[in-house]
Amino acid sequence: MTETEVLAVQRVAVTPAQRLIVALAAVHAARATAIRRFTLDDLDLPNRRITIAGHAQRLGELPHQTLLAWLAQRRVTWPKTPNRHVLINAKTALGIGPVSAEYLKRHLLHQGVHLERIRGDRVLHEALTVGADPLHLALVFNCPTPPRAAMRPSPRTCSTTRSDGALRFWF
Repeated sequence: MTETEVLAVQRVAVTPAQRLIVALAAVHAARATAIRRFTLDDLDLPNRRITIAGHAQRLGELPHQTLLAWLAQRRVTWPKTPNRHVLINAKTALGIGPVSAEYLKRHLLHQGVHLERIRGDRVLHEALTVGADPLHLALVFNCPTPPRAAMRPSPRTCSTTRSDGALRFWF
């Protein structure tokens, strides 16, 4: 991400819910759908474990702190909600469903924060740190195993360069 994009995220993500969404995308490379479907049953706070889209992993420090802040606000705002989803709003607190895709768009995307860009930056950081090993990235980020052709060194299948100069990997 560019410095301008990082500053935009810092400027926009001011509520505990927004900070949690950004932290899950930035640290755990969680997709928007997985964030929306994330439930209280996916948390193991004493052991600092989290399950995102069926993939259990260690809960990072930033998501841990933002999660605690959001859960405190959630508990005060909707103390008797039957909804087991971590992210809820006034409408979903009365039921059992997740927040809508529009909820994420209204709170972040329409203000210039792109979760897929944040997620992609996290995956790229991991690839540059440990090498662009497709199997490692698939295991860490719960991506489907790449096809055999994508595992061979080939500029066509492993990565491409976008018009803005950023690398884009097969997943």
